[in-house]
Amino acid sequence: MILAKEDQLETDLREALERNEFRVYYQPKPDLVSGRIIGVEALIRWEHPNKGLVLPAEFIPLAEKTGLIVPIGEWVLRTACLETYSWREAGLPPIILSVNLSVRQLYQPNFVERVQDILEETRFNPEYLALEITESMMMDKNQVFHTLMGLKRLGVQISLDDFGTGFSSLRYLREFPIDKIKIDQSFVRNCPTDLNDAKIVKSIIAMAHQLKLNVIAEGIESKDQLVFLQQNHCNIGQGYLFSKPVPQEELIQRFNQIEQIIPREGIPQKVNKQKRLEEMLETARQDLYDTVRLQQGLIFKIKKENGKFIHLLSDGKLMYKMGLTPEKVVGKELRDFLPMKVVDEISLFYQKAWEGEEDVTYEGELNGIYYSASLSPIYRGGQVVEVIGSCYDISEQKWVVEALRLSESKYRLIEENILDLIATFDIDGAVLYASPSHKKVLGYTPKEYETHWAFDLVHPDDVPAIQLQFSSMIETKESCQVEFRHQHSQGGWVYIEAKVTPIYDESNNFKYILAVGRDISERK
Repeated sequence: MILAKEDQLETDLREALERNEFRVYYQPKPDLVSGRIIGVEALIRWEHPNKGLVLPAEFIPLAEKTGLIVPIGEWVLRTACLETYSWREAGLPPIILSVNLSVRQLYQPNFVERVQDILEETRFNPEYLALEITESMMMDKNQVFHTLMGLKRLGVQISLDDFGTGFSSLRYLREFPIDKIKIDQSFVRNCPTDLNDAKIVKSIIAMAHQLKLNVIAEGIESKDQLVFLQQNHCNIGQGYLFSKPVPQEELIQRFNQIEQIIPREGIPQKVNKQKRLEEMLETARQDLYDTVRLQQGLIFKIKKENGKFIHLLSDGKLMYKMGLTPEKVVGKELRDFLPMKVVDEISLFYQKAWEGEEDVTYEGELNGIYYSASLSPIYRGGQVVEVIGSCYDISEQKWVVEALRLSESKYRLIEENILDLIATFDIDGAVLYASPSHKKVLGYTPKEYETHWAFDLVHPDDVPAIQLQFSSMIETKESCQVEFRHQHSQGGWVYIEAKVTPIYDESNNFKYILAVGRDISERK
């Protein structure tokens, strides 16, 4: 009897696609600060000719089992893209459309191409599409990773649904290109009254924000749940407090009414924004404490907002030597703490890194401290979202170069009082000179280097890249910065970061190559 019913249901399912009996309902997702609807989740319903409205729980498991979920899933994606695209004609703003994926869909060999075809067919902007997956769908790590990266290249967002119910949530956040997470409603349900659920929800939100992920809370049904989530800086809400899933006509009709619920029932927007700003500042402070509080140099992060480069964090002992503090830099533009004469020049370097150029370097001076800076773009979802920079003090190196120009004797006085590694080479790479500090750092005396060439003690894997940089340096007559592993006399490898400069005489004739480096093994 049960098999007969299942067979009949399967037959009905197949005919439902042909008869156009499926419908897409939409549940709004408002921003928990402003109350504005910034997204909807597309949910399938079946209008059975005899049974009436059939919920997904009654037919999706069978669709998964039979493979019908693939054409049904494509129908949902195509229909939802077409319908939400048409909402703009009704005067609604562009919003994020979230569509749930099934296991069978995600593991299709041509799934990324199918999504691309549907986006092109419906003229839907991929930036406004979020595909929702669950932890249980990601068991085949390699295949899922390549599929998700393909979707990210299309511009589609990836949302991790039912977060916290699996066993490997944190690993997935680290290894997969996730944009947002959705807290499972089992935690949201009792978060205002159950201490353990409250701690879990708070921790998930704080951790996600540290990872620069947005957080959606599903299953919001009461004012108490709303206020709790607002107090803990959850980004987006979803649940019956705002609306159950409804047909598109009803959602369009009630759109403005739904957007009034949070301003009426929740924390006032002004207070909520202030709390959100406080949380952002606390996150920045935590980043400082965890990553750069003991940094000998200086580490900073920047982001371009409204055409301006804003510093998100900055700290390290070098900052204080320059006469700056985090309070003078974080949240500020260059013009707020640097002389105007250098702002435009440094902004150009920032722009290069923001446009994706790797290893952008420049030198500067502030309050008598000379420094070398290196910038690298940070990507998320294939886009540059921040730029991280590091600086180290090169004042001693500047003094060394100046001493070389003045006299060899003055240079030797300086070299014995610094820990930097100093070496000179001829055009062929033969070592002409090695400072006494080589013995302290690498275990070799200056005398021992006289029998070596520049690359003899460098890790073989690092040699080709350095040789390429040296060739470019000689051709352009400009200094370069290199990193490599140098063999220690007692065995093992020491990480070295060096500034390499070609030296020319007054007639612009090549004299030798000067390299000034330091041990960065601890930093590595």
